[in-house]
Amino acid sequence: MSELQMLPRWLDAGAAALAGAAPPAPTLDGALPGLARAQSLTPLQRLRHVQESGLAECGGAGEPIHIAWRRFLRGRGPSVLVIDATGFDARGRGAAAILENAPWRIAEGVVIAAGLRDSLKIELRLPAELTGREAPFLNAVDAIRSLAQVAVPRRQLEVRRDCRPSCWAEGRLPDSSRLVHTPETWCRIALLFAGVPDLDAALLTLRRGMKQRGLVELRRRENLRIQIDGWGGGVEVQGPNAVLVFDDGLGGFLPLSATDLSCEPLSLASAGIVPSPSTLMGMAEGVCVVKQTRRALYRHWQLADAEEAPVRALLARAARLVAEITLGRGEAAHLDALDGVAEDLATQGLAAAWPLGSSLRYYRDQWERHARRESCPEGLCLERSAAPCHRACPANIDIPSFLAYLGAGDHRATIEVIRRDNPLPLTCGLVCPAPCESACVRGGNDGAVFIRPMKARAAELCLAEGGYPKPALAPDTGKRVGIVGAGPASLSAAYYLRTFGHDVEVFEAQEHAGGMLRYGIPAYRMPPDLLEQEIDQIRVLGVKIRTGAAVESLEAFRTGYDAVFLGLGTQRARLIQIEGVEQPFVLGGIDFLRAVRSGERVRVGPRVVVIGGGNVSIDVALTALRQGAKQVDMVALEKRREMPASPHETELAVAEGVVLHPGWGPVRIDEDGEVVFQYCERVKDQTGKFDPKFDAGRLLKLEADQVILATGQGTDLAILEGSGVENNRGFVVADPRTKMTSVPGVFAGGDGQHGPRTAVEAIGSGKIAAASIDAWLRGVTPDAAAGKPVRRAEVDPLPVLAGDRSHKRRAVMPEKSVEETVGEGNYVRIEEGLTEAMAHDEARRCLRCDICIGCGLCMAACSEMGVEALRMADTPASRLAYFDFLRPGELCIGCGACTQVCPTGAIRLEDGNGVRRTIITGTVVREQPLLECADCGAPTQTPAHREFVRRRLPDYMAAHLDRELCPSCARGRTDRPAVGGIDFARVS
Repeated sequence: MSELQMLPRWLDAGAAALAGAAPPAPTLDGALPGLARAQSLTPLQRLRHVQESGLAECGGAGEPIHIAWRRFLRGRGPSVLVIDATGFDARGRGAAAILENAPWRIAEGVVIAAGLRDSLKIELRLPAELTGREAPFLNAVDAIRSLAQVAVPRRQLEVRRDCRPSCWAEGRLPDSSRLVHTPETWCRIALLFAGVPDLDAALLTLRRGMKQRGLVELRRRENLRIQIDGWGGGVEVQGPNAVLVFDDGLGGFLPLSATDLSCEPLSLASAGIVPSPSTLMGMAEGVCVVKQTRRALYRHWQLADAEEAPVRALLARAARLVAEITLGRGEAAHLDALDGVAEDLATQGLAAAWPLGSSLRYYRDQWERHARRESCPEGLCLERSAAPCHRACPANIDIPSFLAYLGAGDHRATIEVIRRDNPLPLTCGLVCPAPCESACVRGGNDGAVFIRPMKARAAELCLAEGGYPKPALAPDTGKRVGIVGAGPASLSAAYYLRTFGHDVEVFEAQEHAGGMLRYGIPAYRMPPDLLEQEIDQIRVLGVKIRTGAAVESLEAFRTGYDAVFLGLGTQRARLIQIEGVEQPFVLGGIDFLRAVRSGERVRVGPRVVVIGGGNVSIDVALTALRQGAKQVDMVALEKRREMPASPHETELAVAEGVVLHPGWGPVRIDEDGEVVFQYCERVKDQTGKFDPKFDAGRLLKLEADQVILATGQGTDLAILEGSGVENNRGFVVADPRTKMTSVPGVFAGGDGQHGPRTAVEAIGSGKIAAASIDAWLRGVTPDAAAGKPVRRAEVDPLPVLAGDRSHKRRAVMPEKSVEETVGEGNYVRIEEGLTEAMAHDEARRCLRCDICIGCGLCMAACSEMGVEALRMADTPASRLAYFDFLRPGELCIGCGACTQVCPTGAIRLEDGNGVRRTIITGTVVREQPLLECADCGAPTQTPAHREFVRRRLPDYMAAHLDRELCPSCARGRTDRPAVGGIDFARVS
């Protein structure tokens, strides 16, 4: 992927000289040629010159700028000139390029317009992503004042940061006191007066999905399709009819087949998209445009945060209708309603008309299939997805349910839920890298829920009571399954196969079971006694584990079993092929760890160099410190932020004295112990492919008594000889869905099949294999749900105070001090585990994403009502989440509109003892008194709800509210108030 730069001459590389404080010419007329000409023109002549040019706004509605100038010129009183650098797409590069490379032209355009009404204030509006980019413009303004010999500036300059673009296209009542243009438009105004030709264009950022990305100029009088093809070859994504996405979706969608049109703003507006786009990207034709539209409408609703209630209500209605369709709650009437909403948005001049109108126009078939609940092209809609943490777990543990059980104090139910998908909760609670925490929606707010040690907490409590709850076992099938290896994949397969009723026998060549858990992870992380206790919880089910029992031949072994599972693991070190790797003081990382865990007397040092950047490298480095090393240098190819090792583990290594050298690749190991590295400029190319690039002129030299290479692992495949089981690059080949090898009845999983990964991935692999083996033995089709997240329990949310739910911080793991853990032979467990109170508080931080699916329907309904009590936040998981549970306490009126649209019951009303409570996933966010019916005494509504309704009704319609009647009693009354002199109660 290459960068494309097709910029106008005034913004090419040579124009960068204008970005500094030094003026482009020694005189004011020379530096600002457009201003020199404009000063000879009256305001009306300047307006006429702009009108005759046909110059249009760069960005948004692309309105001819003479319209705004005429309106501004007719205004009276103080006026402001605004440079609006905001945009719908934060990844657009146009505004940044203009601010940095053409600040003099921006300033010149502003000064030219200042002569229209002698404006005394200039305002620069910057979005968050452009903070700091204003410096060249401010320098240019100072230099202009210097050239003009202005001692005391007449005009005030204000920089406003963290601004957002307007939700309006062109419909908002114009403000004649403000003249607003984008930085590029101000530049083109200056160039127009300077006599520069060919200005009918606008900058456009090409993003992903295009064959080349970068900044180009969109020529307005030229054909869109021809220009797309000319920008480095057009669209990259596959398919004959790719989806073009303008301004990150906020500007609308267009099929590639519909691009044979002019780029004039009116032409693009007629096509239903943003008339003057700032960014363009391509998506494959199978993308779900309905989902993209939902996202865009939510963004437009956000941009309207300060608008009046009717505007927000219309945008909220659009967002709600689309969300209901994506959730499988749509009907044909939804599409009819959306057609009307799209027309209303366009009529009012709201920019949300672009994504909604264009998607309904060009992708009607997608909308209709969604509304009929038939299909989504990406499979993203119409089905309720699991919580992000649940989806991210390689073993598919139902994390929200087990956290709720643990928070309620039921650790046995916690373990029962976990072991439905992972038979080794203690092991994973100690060593798992916790991808679930990376997916936790709280991670982008105040820290992810500390999920990993919660498993260990529940497991240790159960073990202290005598063991885990035993799972139900199916009746014996009479089938025998032989398993080679006793690592995490094999133990997982054995556990689930036994629950299916099969006779399972495990053969392990090593002295103890556990595989890499036993021999590859240091005892300070995985104490062997705890591992043995957990393996015993599998043995008690009747699984036979034979250690010290190597299997030499698969062909001979499988004759005694109905099915075989190979969990061979990767317990052989792979040494990278560099000069000197054969030196006697060079060790493999896995070989070193296995020797230490086997009890061999291994001494290293005093100087040790560890090569590698993963968690195994960290384990090797810290183990070396415990095996005699006095100085340990760890050298990684990646930069520190890119290292695959867990950040926490890396920090622990540094705290214990390991010296990190990130960004260096090994060159050679000399006989005298000197290790030479070269600087690594990058590890992967732009596509993410491993393709390191080195600077051979920058070298790092380290002295070592031992060099330990933790750069790769392999599998011993001698057992496969003559079996017919295929292997590729040293790993067993198996179907990724069923784990069946090329030989029927022989299955494989874990690191020996998919390569070196984590223990929890091996566990998930073993679980999938067990389901496939069971299906194969029974002669049925494998369960399609195997390997997918399944909700294991229906657990009520924990009752949590709103303040705690909003602000409770992530727990900090209690650990032994460095002084307690370092030292030769000291393998004391570093982590002390969460206390009962810490585990309880951590469980209460869970947002219950299994119940609240982050659809935003409740928030949209509340906004549509005009209440605005609910606010959800964006998350990296591409869904919304509640972080602020306090806002409803001030604004909620208890109307129940949110509960009517919630598809899961995550938000509900609870009435009792004269009080109405609004509850969001267990947290009471508002308590309000309930009024009673004056006739029957039944609860009716909250005072806040009654007042809300009263304010929106005329007096004659609100009169009955003073009597406070329930609907039933109100219908039975004959004394309803007269309207317009007519008593409708007396009309027959």
